[in-house]
Amino acid sequence: MNQSEHDFIENEAGQVKVRLKKTLGDIEGCRKHYLLEAIPGMMSVVEKVINEFIEETKNSVEFANAQQELQHANYDQDELTRLVRQYETHHSMQIALKVAYEIWKNDPSDADRLRQIVDHADGMLPSGSETFTSSQAPT
Repeated sequence: MNQSEHDFIENEAGQVKVRLKKTLGDIEGCRKHYLLEAIPGMMSVVEKVINEFIEETKNSVEFANAQQELQHANYDQDELTRLVRQYETHHSMQIALKVAYEIWKNDPSDADRLRQIVDHADGMLPSGSETFTSSQAPT
């Protein structure tokens, strides 16, 4: 990667950080914006910055409070919106609520995780009458 590419990526990463802060943690909106921009190779940079943003937020007192609030609200989208409005003047709490919701939304429940494991195992089954006990070595 040459210096101008590196500078471009650094500049864009900075823009992602600015966008996340200006939108008070609108992670989904940030992803959509960069998907619409469709700059080749930028989604990995966007995801890296988003993950850093999430990690920073997870270390805040507000994040623990946000998780507790959302658990009481049963992680309902309408309740999230209501809570964000309730903390209108408390920007770090708004960010924490959105990050906590994002983490919950992208962390599959135990039932979903089990279904993913089963689906993955089903996808690995060989077609036809062969079974896992087949002793044929890969070629």
